[in-house]
Amino acid sequence: MSRLIWHRRDLRLHDNELYTDASPIFSLFIFDPAEFSPRPTGIQHGVNGVTHEPHFTRHLLRAVESLRSNLRKLDGELLIRHGNPLEIIPKLARDLNVDEVAYNEVPGYYEYQQSEELKLSLRSKNIHAYTTSSLTLAHPDDLPN
Repeated sequence: MSRLIWHRRDLRLHDNELYTDASPIFSLFIFDPAEFSPRPTGIQHGVNGVTHEPHFTRHLLRAVESLRSNLRKLDGELLIRHGNPLEIIPKLARDLNVDEVAYNEVPGYYEYQQSEELKLSLRSKNIHAYTTSSLTLAHPDDLPN
């Protein structure tokens, strides 16, 4: 089975469970313009927030370069794209002829909506979506209702 791994905020290899089962693997990071643009916070009407401020973005750029360097040491490559993940991922998965797209769920309203839309899009193209939640201290399914 071939797998496309979409790195969202999980820019590490050494403890990343998404790299344990599949071969061949394609790795992807997408700079999504929506994360750098103001959008409603949902906290107060008319108050907008930006997911990636300048200080965070500097660290993000270093982390993406580090991930790419680490993958190259393992004879891999990090594909880097700019745009809407909901458009890029299904097309790239089809172009690479992968069986599965895997990624970590990211806590947040917009991130959840994006993940659900991506799963539907992939399902309509007969591509399996595998998600995990290893970015939080507790898995969401383990929390009390």
